[in-house]
Amino acid sequence: MSNTEPEWESFSDALAAAGALSRSLVPLRQDGDAAVRALGEALKSFETRDEALLLLAALDTDITEALVPSLLQTALRVRDTLLVRQVLGRLPHSAAEAAVPPAVRNLLDEAAESDDYRRMAELLDHLGLDAALRDLCVRARDSVDGEIREVAEDFPAV
Repeated sequence: MSNTEPEWESFSDALAAAGALSRSLVPLRQDGDAAVRALGEALKSFETRDEALLLLAALDTDITEALVPSLLQTALRVRDTLLVRQVLGRLPHSAAEAAVPPAVRNLLDEAAESDDYRRMAELLDHLGLDAALRDLCVRARDSVDGEIREVAEDFPAV
């Protein structure tokens, strides 16, 4: 493909944007606390959520780890579930194991919908957090809500 074709122009634009993104991340990397605060606020807004998730995918995982509760809330929205899984999937397993299960328990203490249980079960399965997934399934099996009990039935290996 020559550099005069329309596809090349789009690719060149994307490369330029990636370069600008890389340069703009420097201050966020230098002040992690400010980055956590700003990204936490951005995750709350429909207008900035997608961009915040993209930034998290490009930043160090310690920032992601600090935002696990906010990310789990975001993962409850079907349109954001996969991107949140990708962002959390970048965490080292030991960090995910320490941060995600307690945040899932807290979230489910507040949430009582079967979809919330399902999104969290899928996330724990994706992250390979088997013990936490077993705990979630035990909790789901004990629910009075039949749809929540179905979540446990969908993960029979745990």
